[in-house]
Amino acid sequence: MIGSIEGYYGVPLSHHARREHMSWMATKGLDLFAYAPKDDPYHRDKWREMHPADDMDAFADLIAHGRKVGVDFCYTISPGLDWSAGDEDALTLKLKSLRAIGCDAMAILWDDVPPGGADLGETHGRANAAAVKAIDGVRWWTVGTDYAIGEATSYLEALCRETPDEMLVAWTGPYVVPLDITAELAARIGEAVGRKLLLWENFPVNDGAMAGVLHMGPYPERDAALPGVSSGVLLNTMQQPIASRIGIASGAAFWQDPTTDKETVWRAALGEITGIEAFARASRSWVSHPGPSDELVAMLDDTKALRTYLEGGVRKGLGEDVIAEIEPWLQAWEREAQAMLMGLDILDRGYRSGPRGMAGGVLWTRARLSEQQVFGIRQAVYPVFQQRGKESTAHEATTVVGDNLTDMLMRRALQRNL
Repeated sequence: MIGSIEGYYGVPLSHHARREHMSWMATKGLDLFAYAPKDDPYHRDKWREMHPADDMDAFADLIAHGRKVGVDFCYTISPGLDWSAGDEDALTLKLKSLRAIGCDAMAILWDDVPPGGADLGETHGRANAAAVKAIDGVRWWTVGTDYAIGEATSYLEALCRETPDEMLVAWTGPYVVPLDITAELAARIGEAVGRKLLLWENFPVNDGAMAGVLHMGPYPERDAALPGVSSGVLLNTMQQPIASRIGIASGAAFWQDPTTDKETVWRAALGEITGIEAFARASRSWVSHPGPSDELVAMLDDTKALRTYLEGGVRKGLGEDVIAEIEPWLQAWEREAQAMLMGLDILDRGYRSGPRGMAGGVLWTRARLSEQQVFGIRQAVYPVFQQRGKESTAHEATTVVGDNLTDMLMRRALQRNL
């Protein structure tokens, strides 16, 4: 399985966006789109209630469209917030309503609910088994409460023991957002629980406290042997589905052939969205590489190249649909560029740090106030933590605080003649 999941907290995608995303997925060899928006009440908070007729019509259309283009529409449900003994009937009744309109891919999600040990794992596993027994002909997967782990837990072992073999079991790696994932770790946990795990890859997703960053760079570093010890991958979208294509295409290419050059794949993905390259060059940052790209940092010593890049602007050739998605970040890019051009004037044209420097400082200060971050990450919080039952451990990379390209340039410019 190589798929994409709408699995973030925030405003769900529109029906049109999902349809377009599935069509695009088919061109990249992805075979499953998982509907799992955390803020759809019928997916999570009101999971027992049937979807309104309009929702069901939309699902039916996505199912039919998926069959046409070759991408399975996967309906998911998240019943764990208030699961009680005997809820299996409510779960299967809800899922049968989707099966009745032709849905043949489904998942039961137990993530982000109060944790527990083996007893809770058995409870969730038995619920999975009840659904599989009640509904035939479905492509199944699930994710447990312990999903960001560096070793097998009693919960996950019990979940996998009770869950039928035909239902894939997902994890996110050693952290919710992992810096890296080794094949050795994936194989070791898989052996402990008796099955290869499905990777829920939290890239390029940008919800929560990382919402100010668009993740439009190459696929993160992953062990080339990882696909061989896994049952597949689901790449989590951002709330910006077109912008997500760059990261998802890069990730899909890795899982299809781990030997491909990530930079080459990334450049090819950029070429498929007209006009996006200039902006994407400033939006490569990720938790493992939060600063500006090496390419941009090198321009600090090649001010002519940097000036040409900044004066070229960032909107030329962009489609209206792309602009609508990323408008706040385009404005942030333009504010940063304006400040940097002032800094370049100071460096290139001999201005001393007087009135010109003061004006540049004002522009720089305004740029730093933006919630949308480009040219590197100044401040963001990434969920780089792992679980073990009721305990969680945060990695030092959880809090990202640093300088972006504008900060680097303006400090150099304003201190020139001090």
